[in-house]
Amino acid sequence: MKEYLPGVRINNGFKLNTNENIYNCSTNLYFLINIIKNHFDRIKYYPDSENFFLKKIISKKFNIKNKNLFICNGSDEGLFFIFLLLKKKILKIYNFTYPFYKVYCDFNKILYKKIKIKKKLLFSNIIFPNPNSPTGNIFLFKKNNKLINNKFIIIDEAYSDFYQNNYIKFINKKNNLIVIKTFSKYYSIANLRVGFIISNEFIINKLNKIKHCFNSYTVNSISSYLSIECIKDFNYYYFISQKINFLKIIFKNTILKNFIILKSFCNFLLIKINIDFFFFFKKKKIFFRIFYLKNEIFIRLTIPNFKILKLIYFFLKKWN
Repeated sequence: MKEYLPGVRINNGFKLNTNENIYNCSTNLYFLINIIKNHFDRIKYYPDSENFFLKKIISKKFNIKNKNLFICNGSDEGLFFIFLLLKKKILKIYNFTYPFYKVYCDFNKILYKKIKIKKKLLFSNIIFPNPNSPTGNIFLFKKNNKLINNKFIIIDEAYSDFYQNNYIKFINKKNNLIVIKTFSKYYSIANLRVGFIISNEFIINKLNKIKHCFNSYTVNSISSYLSIECIKDFNYYYFISQKINFLKIIFKNTILKNFIILKSFCNFLLIKINIDFFFFFKKKKIFFRIFYLKNEIFIRLTIPNFKILKLIYFFLKKWN
């Protein structure tokens, strides 16, 4: 069994290899932490297994009902629960995408078929990120595409907030569309491990049954309340996303203008490089994630803040 290998953990240097949002979370969280101190005695109790207040604000944000919502301890846990629903399915997975999907298939002994990446969504019983990781491209529903009963389409929207779009509106009781989202990337709280799934009531009920066979209390109260504050601070996060998009343009059009870079709708870029580029920056304590595609080498670079951007530009002139 092949396990998933996360990006190398960095204690000394600049960590641009795991796609965390380089900017801090909302300052609302600082005020909430002070409030939590006044209710310290509540920590001895188990959290609300239904995460009622978090569900309430997510439901309002996406104009859905609580019965269509499942809260999980990070989107990866949610993915694991979904894969437990798919044991008798043959799943389609894009050939260059988030590697955890294949790991979950192997672990759960689910058959899967690799397919080529296409811009238009044409398949059923498929799982894919939208935008895709590590390429950053997006997939589109065809206008005449019908979601087939008893066929699953699972969309992992870990990065969708960066381009302000989602496919939640397509969910209804007649199809098996499942959308997975997370607070880790856009909201800058990866350490808290909060994710959620939106689907029809039947699928959500199935996921709740799996959860209660596994662990009824997957998301703690502190993580839940901090996530609520993130959703409330819309203006801050919109400003940060625009800042990231601006820095992405600077990277593509100036600093890395001589490199082949894939179009990205996320907070990262996939860049074709020579292997010495990767090791040169590693020596400078700037860490990227390396990928191999069709015998070519790419790095995935999380969009940094302006200070790190200038540092990369400085070292790049030395590398050249």
